[in-house]
Amino acid sequence: MDACKRPGNLKRFLAYLKPYRGWLILSTVVGVVKYNLPVVFPWILKDVIDILVTSSPSNPRWSFDQLMGVAVLVFAAYALITSLRTHLADRLALRMTFDIRKDLFQHIQKLPLDFYHARQTGAISSRLISDVSQAQNFFGLAGTNFFMDFTSLLTISCVVFYLNWKLAVLTYSTLPIYLFLQRRLSRRMRLTSREARRRMEILEGGIHESIAGISEIKSFTHEREQSRRFADRCWSFLQTAFENVRTHSISLGTTALLTKVPAVLVIWIGGHFVLQGQLTVGALMAFYAYLEMIYNPLTRLSELNIQLANSRAAIDRLFEFFDLGTEAGSDGQGPQLLVRAGGIRYQGVVFGYLPGQPALKGINVEIEPGRRVALVGASGAGKSTLVNLLVRFHDPWEGAITIDGQDIREVNLRSLRSQVAFVQQDPVLFSGSVEDNIRVGKVDADREEIVRAAELANALEFIRELPDGFQTEIGERGVKLSGGQKQRIAIARAFLKEAPILVLDESTSSLDLPSEKLVHEALNRLARGRTTIIIAHRLSTVAGADWIFVLESGCLAQQGTHEALIRATEGPYWKLCFEQMQAFAIPAAGENTHSISVPYGRHSLVPERVASKNMTYNATSPSSPSCG
Repeated sequence: MDACKRPGNLKRFLAYLKPYRGWLILSTVVGVVKYNLPVVFPWILKDVIDILVTSSPSNPRWSFDQLMGVAVLVFAAYALITSLRTHLADRLALRMTFDIRKDLFQHIQKLPLDFYHARQTGAISSRLISDVSQAQNFFGLAGTNFFMDFTSLLTISCVVFYLNWKLAVLTYSTLPIYLFLQRRLSRRMRLTSREARRRMEILEGGIHESIAGISEIKSFTHEREQSRRFADRCWSFLQTAFENVRTHSISLGTTALLTKVPAVLVIWIGGHFVLQGQLTVGALMAFYAYLEMIYNPLTRLSELNIQLANSRAAIDRLFEFFDLGTEAGSDGQGPQLLVRAGGIRYQGVVFGYLPGQPALKGINVEIEPGRRVALVGASGAGKSTLVNLLVRFHDPWEGAITIDGQDIREVNLRSLRSQVAFVQQDPVLFSGSVEDNIRVGKVDADREEIVRAAELANALEFIRELPDGFQTEIGERGVKLSGGQKQRIAIARAFLKEAPILVLDESTSSLDLPSEKLVHEALNRLARGRTTIIIAHRLSTVAGADWIFVLESGCLAQQGTHEALIRATEGPYWKLCFEQMQAFAIPAAGENTHSISVPYGRHSLVPERVASKNMTYNATSPSSPSCG
């Protein structure tokens, strides 16, 4: 069902008031007093005018000075009650907003990665910030004022019918037309408000992308195109905003017509009643004052209509996210994963990102505990997908993945991810200090543990050279650090996490040689004693792995040690080596190119006697690997 038509969303939203029922009742009682207290003043005005005009008050028990003194006291009390009511209502609305925003953020964190891949970052943050604030108005302003105005109208209606029932009937003669038109217009405003919020979400998403990618925009001199796109998005939002303005103006115009015409008729006909002696001048003036008190709430309700529509649209959009299914196992249910040795097995795993297009085709892989294995293959072969399945960023379509014999789909998701440490190719650092970013690996780590992790990651030396050491602010995504420094912060996190399984997405290809050496030393230290999976982009980084799995088009094409695979000439691994050697070819005097081998520690990527074939090898399309 379309969220716009889902009747339960408002009820679910108002359920957030339940923990604050006491505050709500108190706020409501004070609000009722605030909105009904001014009803006393026109009645005082009636007697005051009668005294001034006829010198004979309708209530002889009160003198002129006494009446004015009561009026002063009424408005002094009104000022105090208004202040108290504002404090109570705003405090309650802010607490409710806090709870909704907190729950929504926790829910969003449990959503699968597909959710994030399908949406702009700015669009998601728009729901958390803008939509929650807009939804708050339903209670903080529009919703509660609607109720208070209704109680005020009820009280005033009783008073005006008591004063003169004929004039009262005349006053309310246009009310059915008003209610009918407002009902029609409010539905229209709700639909346009929802569309306006959707277009604003697109606008905010574009702003976030432009700011995040400002370096690329400037380097490609793309500012003019970005400005054009921004203007187009602004114009799209403006069209819906104009539609809201048109509806709102119609609402205000009809309200003005239907409320001011009865006021003129009341003075006209009421004047005849005064001339005929059926009504005093004071009573007529009091009736006219009550008319203003009747029509002011009606006018406010008309003005609040668009705010109510905006709030309802925002509430529907919030619960669109709340209604999305979370990752299986993210509810904390299921047994804890117990890693005794760290053995991993993929059994007939099939998975894809699009229906009918598998990215992995019947993968069978077994990784022995404590071994260092490498995943090798061309871009798109399925290397990253294979490790993403290990931590259940996605679940396989077919087959199973086990750790020490335990199916990862049957264990607690949090416990699974706590046993795997990731060091990514492009590590994500957060705004905050160096210490805060290392502490991501273990929230309750003490200072000594953090310093030790930094030392093991070869990061301690450069951290101490920073202006404020561990307390140095590194900026959004670590913009104040170099690539090598970011990598070592990420490695320090992994040391702090102390997970028995380690995933290394090759991260040194863009570093200078000194930084690369420090990162390699730290990674080798980190991998010691852990089951380690290396996602290799450069073959020179995997020559020292205990075992290598070669992926090709989503299938397991080869596996074995580096020495064994490189001797299998014409095989996928040998061809990958040759292609990378060609990329490293250095022009020599009098020759076109010559091949070189790329060292990795004590290893050479290609043995000399195999490399000699490189000069005569003519690259061909690899044979189709066997799947399953």
